[in-house]
Amino acid sequence: MIRFSFILSLFIISCTSSVMTAAPVQVTGANENETAELKTTVGFPLRILQNKIAGSHLIAKPYTDRRVPAMVRIIESFPHGSDFRYDIEFKGFEPGRYNVIDYLQRADDSELASAPLWVNVEPILAADKVRPIPLPQNTSQFRSYYVPILFVSGIVWLAGLLAILFYGRGTLKKASVVIKTTTPAEKMRPLIDAAIAGNLTSAQQAELERILSEFWSAKLNLGHLPADQLRSTLREHPEATKMLEQIDYWLHRPAGEANQPVDINALLKPYQGQATTTASE
Repeated sequence: MIRFSFILSLFIISCTSSVMTAAPVQVTGANENETAELKTTVGFPLRILQNKIAGSHLIAKPYTDRRVPAMVRIIESFPHGSDFRYDIEFKGFEPGRYNVIDYLQRADDSELASAPLWVNVEPILAADKVRPIPLPQNTSQFRSYYVPILFVSGIVWLAGLLAILFYGRGTLKKASVVIKTTTPAEKMRPLIDAAIAGNLTSAQQAELERILSEFWSAKLNLGHLPADQLRSTLREHPEATKMLEQIDYWLHRPAGEANQPVDINALLKPYQGQATTTASE
């Protein structure tokens, strides 16, 4: 029970102190006819509530210069006949006597002629302490090398960039391009060897037929004919039909039958032209 009462007391004290330090001073009912001066301390906001000022609507002057010793902020304004009532917050940064009206202006830029609203800003520091005591500059025992390291790193980076731009490009060797020409005969030779040995696969047979079709279509300017029409056309050509008949023989000869002697070089002679080129680095 004692512990609970102690904690509750600490909570109440902390809440009270925070309210006392954070809440600004509020003055209610001040108006332009009152001559009593309002008081506050340096840096502590003073709120002047429901203060009536005659004339058109007022706004606070912009606070753009930190050398200005005070600042005014209009919290809210209320119409009051042809005049307005204002909730004003005033904050003084230096001790002295200030007229709040000096920090206001008309919204329509008309002339502001109103009775003064004086606020006396009292100092918190002692009379011989006009400024806060400057904090001592403690020198560290560890020396920082950040700036020298950054400077040296920049020089190394720049030297590397210049080396790449002016030296590296001159020493790079251009990649050699090897151009290799391949004739249809060279492409067909291993496929024909596989057909003679009886080891020609379906994929190789299709490749062999593709090479023949492309070669004779380009040579005879046949265009893109259907496969059956192209094959019948090649059957009627005296040179093309030799290769087709020989391939059919190799593919469909009876098992165990010996191969008929064929001059492969003579058979491939028509296919020595129309070489295709391939480039490699």
